Amino acid sequence: MQVDTMRPKVQRWMEHWGQEFALHRDCEYLGHQSKNLLAVLIEHQGEMPGRVQGFKPMETDALAQQVEDVVAEIGRHAPVMSFALRGMYCGMGRRYHERFETSNLLISNAGHKVLTVRQYRDLTDRGFERVYGMLIGYARAA
Repeated sequence: MQVDTMRPKVQRWMEHWGQEFALHRDCEYLGHQSKNLLAVLIEHQGEMPGRVQGFKPMETDALAQQVEDVVAEIGRHAPVMSFALRGMYCGMGRRYHERFETSNLLISNAGHKVLTVRQYRDLTDRGFERVYGMLIGYARAA
């Protein structure tokens, strides 16, 4: 009998992805412009400073980005499943109450029919299995 040690790892990876790509952090990195052109000119005594390189892009963990890529790939073929996964792992609150409502909100905003709790549980279970299979395939290929 073989013990599946990868399933708990993938579960932890999915939880980590949910924290990195949490839906409530959607606007966290957006801010107000701290200085305008006049403030920059005043600060540099009328001289225009060198060209600014721009804002640093938002950084994500490589493992969380890999899970995000897998879920995005699932979303191309089964968008409702990817919305259910995003609601389940990236949402806030209890898994089968608030996160269920979040999933249905994502699904209905995309123009699909909302899910029942049974459908939601089935989609998230099948979605986890699909992510598990794809990540295991990537791990074997590497």
